[in-house]
Amino acid sequence: MTAGDTWINTILDSATPAEAWVALFGRLRDLAIASTSPVELHNRTVAPDRLLAESAWELWAAYPTAARRTSQALVEWWTASAGGAGRAVLVIDALSLRELSPLLGGAHARGIKPTAVAVTGSEVPSDTEHFARALGCPSRSSLKNNAAPGGFVLAGCAYTNVLEYPFEDCVGSIPNESSVFVWHTWLDDLIHLYPKLPDQVYKLAAAGFQGDGFWALVNRLRQGRRLVITADHGYAVSKLFATEEKESVVDALRQMFGATRRAPANEPWEHSFMPPIVLTINDHHVVMGQRKWKAPGGFPQIDHGGLTLLETAVPFVELPSL
Repeated sequence: MTAGDTWINTILDSATPAEAWVALFGRLRDLAIASTSPVELHNRTVAPDRLLAESAWELWAAYPTAARRTSQALVEWWTASAGGAGRAVLVIDALSLRELSPLLGGAHARGIKPTAVAVTGSEVPSDTEHFARALGCPSRSSLKNNAAPGGFVLAGCAYTNVLEYPFEDCVGSIPNESSVFVWHTWLDDLIHLYPKLPDQVYKLAAAGFQGDGFWALVNRLRQGRRLVITADHGYAVSKLFATEEKESVVDALRQMFGATRRAPANEPWEHSFMPPIVLTINDHHVVMGQRKWKAPGGFPQIDHGGLTLLETAVPFVELPSL
């Protein structure tokens, strides 16, 4: 049985969309842990991404209700953890499955054994704004300086913040509260700093997640608190995507999306391509699969917002308290 055959079994033979997404996330978890490089992990997702986009797009349509999304998993974990040890959440903006292996390697080097390692899903579109809304916030910035709105879904959280400084410089900002939520922008900032250099992003991200600064922040968050490390979304390295669409498809994509993979659905998607290529979810048109096209100024080499496995699937790692 080839690797492609096993993806066919996982995606097409599952009884329900929910079971398919459980199986997909389980396989992605195992692949990410075992991967030897980010490029290898991407290459291992080409076949399932293509299968989902071209034959099983109904699973993407069902994804918002069938897949276990990170926002749901956080609420479940937060609620189940109430009344015991303290709780802390560290959201690393744009943390993808590419970074899971170096993150776990950093934990192992320091003798830290995760309580659980799982994969959960972003919102649709796979961006910061929609994740913040799923947490009951109008935007990421509304969590700054302990100013979470009343609708914040992690009930009873004593402290929230959005941090942009180097990890080691953030340690002193974590208060002695029993429940803490911190959103750090570092990896997303790194992607915007090197938008045409994915290899540089890989290298710096791996070094950062194995560095002493990151683990100083992690251990501060773990003092008297169980900790979950997760993300709002992952990212696509569209530099590696195919450019094989027909000219009529490219014209339609360029007109609606420009050089992005998501666009507000101000008007219906009028094209009846088969496979459909675009889904409309949460008042947005979203591109399915590892697709890119020629666009003025060039297509971004690193992007997110669309529907591929490495854009939507993110780590969900629980560490024990200190």
